[in-house]
Amino acid sequence: MSGAPGSRAAPASGRSVAVAAFAAAVIVATGFIVVGLLPEMARNLGVSLAGAGAYVSWFAVSAALLGPPLTIAAGGIRPRRVLVAVLLVFAAGNLACVLAPGHAVVLAVRVVQGAVLPVFVSVAGVAVVGLAGPGREGRALAGINAGVVAGLVLAVPAGVALAGRAGWPASFLGLAALATLAALAVGAAFPDMGGPDRRPVRGQVGLFRQPGFPAHLLLSATLFAATFAAYTYLAAYLETVFGLGAEGVGLALMGFGIAGLAGNWAAGRVVDRGPTAATAGVAAVLALAMAAVPAAGAQAVLAVPLLAVWGAAHAAAFVLCQVRVMLAGSVAPAFAMSLNISASNLGIACGAALGGWAVERWGIVNVGLAGAMPAVLAFGLAVLVGLRAPRVRPAG
Repeated sequence: MSGAPGSRAAPASGRSVAVAAFAAAVIVATGFIVVGLLPEMARNLGVSLAGAGAYVSWFAVSAALLGPPLTIAAGGIRPRRVLVAVLLVFAAGNLACVLAPGHAVVLAVRVVQGAVLPVFVSVAGVAVVGLAGPGREGRALAGINAGVVAGLVLAVPAGVALAGRAGWPASFLGLAALATLAALAVGAAFPDMGGPDRRPVRGQVGLFRQPGFPAHLLLSATLFAATFAAYTYLAAYLETVFGLGAEGVGLALMGFGIAGLAGNWAAGRVVDRGPTAATAGVAAVLALAMAAVPAAGAQAVLAVPLLAVWGAAHAAAFVLCQVRVMLAGSVAPAFAMSLNISASNLGIACGAALGGWAVERWGIVNVGLAGAMPAVLAFGLAVLVGLRAPRVRPAG
């Protein structure tokens, strides 16, 4: 796959990154807004808090199991068509949650949306890299990641605030409209290109035989289990411990996301020097911060800095895992990216389940401990990967 030749490449790349970033923001907001709406959805749909946590875990399980094969299946289809189709799936699913709200409907929608999430991220990432050309790959991927961060920092808190005024279905209605708008934008502005990856399936699956590559996937899964064991129930924690309403929770989540911007920036500065070592550092920071949050209790002077550190490390994990696994699987980058998304979402599912178990047995106040335990495991695994696996170096 290649981008437009000559002087047209840069404008085409810029437009593509912009619309892909906007679409990524909508998709990420849809994927994670449930975290902020979990208490209200649980009450409204008549399920327990842990039962509503299935909206996070089954979304992740679907992405983990179905994402890679769907990414391979999309390899021969023009990227623009794939991206538009995925966005329309998100729009239709969000609208279904509004028109027929119910536990079974929401769960089914989350499964379908989770399955196509890795397809969008992988196809969009490889497409904009091809358009950007040699030497601009990182900048193109960073542009899409900006949309991911925007979805977390702006769209999710805004959706939570809207739900506080008009109910959680209003947030899904807004996301359905935004997904439709994103599909129109991609259809109009994204260039018509060849399929993102036509290599034989056997060659792509051969990544699993690359020395150290499976260990990198396991590390991603473990680190994301740590981040989402507690993050899944962060809104409920803020509501219970600090007595915040929907708008207060939305603002707090925005602050958590703004701290994530700092973590994203810091990770981008150090990842090229040693992605595995940086991953170990983030795991250590997460373990310490999340373990200390329960001790801080409702004392804002202690809890707010800890939550800020947690938010920064949380966002840094996204960048570090993506870059680390892409470098380890550089012979088939699209499939490597989808496998990382798969592993990460499997970790999210396990983390959400672990967090639900901890909430039921230890109470919401101690949910940070549920994240600290796998974070310690991720730290140890990162050290082992760094010592025993072939060293991952940036290309070039």
